[in-house]
Parts: sequence; structure tokens; C-alpha cells
Amino acid sequence: MRRHVVALLFILGCLAAGSAQAEQIRFPKTGLNAFIIDTPAGWVAKEDQYNGLQLLPADSRTSVYLSMVLDQQYADKPMEDLALAIGKPSNITSFSKREPITISGLSGTAFYAQMKNANGTLLDVKMIIVPLGPALWATETLLSSRGLTSAQAASLNQAVRGIAIVNK
Repeated sequence: MRRHVVALLFILGCLAAGSAQAEQIRFPKTGLNAFIIDTPAGWVAKEDQYNGLQLLPADSRTSVYLSMVLDQQYADKPMEDLALAIGKPSNITSFSKREPITISGLSGTAFYAQMKNANGTLLDVKMIIVPLGPALWATETLLSSRGLTSAQAASLNQAVRGIAIVNK
């Protein structure tokens, strides 16, 4: 009897662990270039009217915004010009730091800034831009409020680690 109870508990544990597993999403759903996202348990993915995908945890203290940008006018310009254009609606006019970064072996640049959301809360911004073609970029923007707990920071890091770029 005890073996049956232990086996049942093991099976229930496996089922519970399986239900907490990440859901895999391809964004955009079609095309050669896309993000492959393993969403952590408790995070949701929402497409928006701007052809982007927002990943949000339940507490909304952080978010990740993904998009593929196709814009010929930035083809021969510095990547910072594109970053400033993306940040303009959020009143981002400069970046405090820039650094090289890679996602899925593809080189890009991370731009750091701050912005205020609609509620006036100051957010830290990390905007990553990875060139995929002459006028095509993958963008990953992390937004986080100040004073995250270690669990919230770990959850954001897990979400970011679950993002890959497919470029064929």
C-alpha cells in the first residue's frame, strides 16, 4: 500500500511539475526570422496592435517586449538612431550605457535608459537590438521597476534566458 501511495505522489508531482513548465511560443508565427520563447510559469504573452509581443509576470513589476523591426530608413544609420526612434514614444532621449550583447549567437547592442510609465513610476529600461538583415532588427526591451525582490529579479532573468532568435 505504501508503495502505491509513494508512486501516486510521484506521479502527481510529475504532473504538477509538467503543468508549471514553460509554454513555447514562436513570434511572429510565420516568416524566416522569429523569437522562440519558453515562457516561465506565471508569465503571460500578449500580442499588441504594434506587431509586438509583451511578456508579463503576474505582479507586472517587470516586462519583456519583443518585436521585429523592418524599416529601410535606418538601414545605413547607426543602431543608436534606431534605439532612439524606438524609445521616443517613452520620452527616452539618451542612453546612460551601451554594451555589446549576444542572443542565440547573434551579436547586437544593449542600450540602457530610464523612463516613466503612465502612472509616473520610474522604470529601468534595457533595450537590446540585434541586426538580422540590412533593414531588419530583432528588439528585446526589458522594463523593470525599482526595488525588485530577488524572486522577481530571478523570474525576469528566467524569462530572458527563455528567449531565442531564429534567423534563417
